[in-house]
Amino acid sequence: MYKNAKRFTAIFLLVFLLVVSINFAAIAQDTSDVPSVNPRICSAPPTLRTERVIADNVRNQVKMGDRIRVRVEGLSLAATSATPQSSSFDPRQLVLYLNGYQLEDIHGEPISVMVQGKDQKKILDDNWLAFRLERTDSSQTVWNALLGGTTKPSINAIVGVGCPGKVAIPVSDFQSPPQLKIVLFSWRFWLCLLLVIAIVLIFIRYGRDSLRSAGIEGVYSQKEVIDGEEKLITKELKVKKNPRFGVAKIFLGSKEENRNPFSLSISQLAFWTFLIFASYLIIYGVTGDYTNIFTGQSLILLGINSVTAFGASLLDGHGNEKKRKGSQGISKGFLNDILSDINGVNFQRFQTFMWTVAIGVFFVWEVIKNLAMPEFDDTLLTLQGISSATYLGLRGQEQHGMLNKPIEESTSEEENSSAKQVIPEQNNLQESDLSRNSN
Repeated sequence: MYKNAKRFTAIFLLVFLLVVSINFAAIAQDTSDVPSVNPRICSAPPTLRTERVIADNVRNQVKMGDRIRVRVEGLSLAATSATPQSSSFDPRQLVLYLNGYQLEDIHGEPISVMVQGKDQKKILDDNWLAFRLERTDSSQTVWNALLGGTTKPSINAIVGVGCPGKVAIPVSDFQSPPQLKIVLFSWRFWLCLLLVIAIVLIFIRYGRDSLRSAGIEGVYSQKEVIDGEEKLITKELKVKKNPRFGVAKIFLGSKEENRNPFSLSISQLAFWTFLIFASYLIIYGVTGDYTNIFTGQSLILLGINSVTAFGASLLDGHGNEKKRKGSQGISKGFLNDILSDINGVNFQRFQTFMWTVAIGVFFVWEVIKNLAMPEFDDTLLTLQGISSATYLGLRGQEQHGMLNKPIEESTSEEENSSAKQVIPEQNNLQESDLSRNSN
């Protein structure tokens, strides 16, 4: 079990470092700071019109994190001329609008673009603004409304610009407004999804035994009725390996019997670890944002389950071979193992399992709906903490079937007792032989 856990950890680190290096190499792009904007009130001239939008790849198809360029008719003239308030217009005050929603903190940067003139010659056009499609703290709600809950691989968005807190500047052609296709399932999303699937499959193949109880391998306790009294009888059973065939052999390896049962606390910790890890990668794969994903509540939830697993390991005497308890029984299947102790299914385990599934379903639904980890209510986190504390408190009262003496000592005592029984027989034989010889 420990060899498989070490092997899984090594493979996990290698795959994780490889994919992360590829991701961050791909997103190593221009992240220059947005120019400082004059805090005075924005006032766009009424002659401005949003005319066209293109991406840096000169296409109308982009993904989150890419940069787009928007042509605003009359922008260059408005920036160099005076307004009635005797103050120049700063184009960097304008923000991006998608489908009429204002994206705060995504300000435009004036740029010049080479375009084809009337005489088929390239000319320099100064009526362009550059925006980066990034999700910030202030624009996260708008992005969630635009992207969350859709099952389509891409969405079409009408692009506009305008002053913060006001309506967008009118478009030059109302019949054909500037539109942009935002691809959600890009190569970045598929790469992150592939990483999640690979980690899950590797864990199932090499690391699933790390979810088992910390009992002594090969030592099990079974209930038997002796002389009308129910007693715990400790037995030693060897692990049996039965071959699997086909796809099951590739992903599950050989089938092992007489193994330790699976642990509820460790399985619960693994569940939330993989769920939060997968959610982080999927959200990043869609949005390209890797800094505004985790929430304080999700980290608290992971911490509660970590403390629960740690407390259960202390109760089981993990690390002490002679006093290690765990759940000394034979594995009867994952679901039966995590809901049962040596006496069968008990309520504290079922309660913990029930709330873990309920909160997990809510967590997944919020990630799919809003492309963001949910903000859990404090009452819900308190309920999860109470459930874990109840499990730990009653976990210490569960019957484990521990021996009063280690197995090595009991076996050695049996050998000594058998030896003592043999010695008198040999002495009796020697005395009988002497009596015959004397006769």
